[in-house]
Amino acid sequence: MQEKTGKNGFVLLAILLVVVIIAMLYLANLRGLLGPDMDRAGSPYDERPWFEEQRLLDKNAFPVIQKGKNGKVVIEEKTILNAEVQRQTEDRGQLQIIIEPNGLAKGLWQCSYEYPNDSYTITAAFTGNIDPTKIYQNEAGKNPQLLYLITKGKYRQIKTDKKTGYQWPTEQIIYVVGWLDNDCSAKGKLFLMADDDEETYGNAEYDWQTK
Repeated sequence: MQEKTGKNGFVLLAILLVVVIIAMLYLANLRGLLGPDMDRAGSPYDERPWFEEQRLLDKNAFPVIQKGKNGKVVIEEKTILNAEVQRQTEDRGQLQIIIEPNGLAKGLWQCSYEYPNDSYTITAAFTGNIDPTKIYQNEAGKNPQLLYLITKGKYRQIKTDKKTGYQWPTEQIIYVVGWLDNDCSAKGKLFLMADDDEETYGNAEYDWQTK
């Protein structure tokens, strides 16, 4: 009798283990279907705009509704942001973003730099929009006053071998995102993509900040 009870207990434990595994797999799949929490602090998607392309508006979606809720920055006139770009501690040229009162954002970036054997020239153009619905958040908490902008475009890079003069042109996607404060200062990121596969995007990351 005890042996039979022991076998029954083992079977029940095995069934329970299978149920737990199935539940975990279901939840993992459900998270994939629902998508990531874009605004959660520490989320790996906080600085991956290719996962937030739903924030890029169609031309028929303008003007962007700006309520200025909780002190959120409101663009009431054409705003021009002139910024310096860096990668780590190295200068990477100048960036300009123009934001229209209807929420449209567009910009240009160009830079050139050299290494011992090669020189590089990069130019880029991008368009997008502001998005008042996204709330800035980091480890210190939320700041509802900052205004988010997201843009997408193309960059062209030319690598030149200094000895031979041979050139390697590259054209790929660029994302430029950032946050505007009430004093018209702003800072953000540039992402130069290096792979057409959205699931395995590689990128070079740059920082920009208004002068």
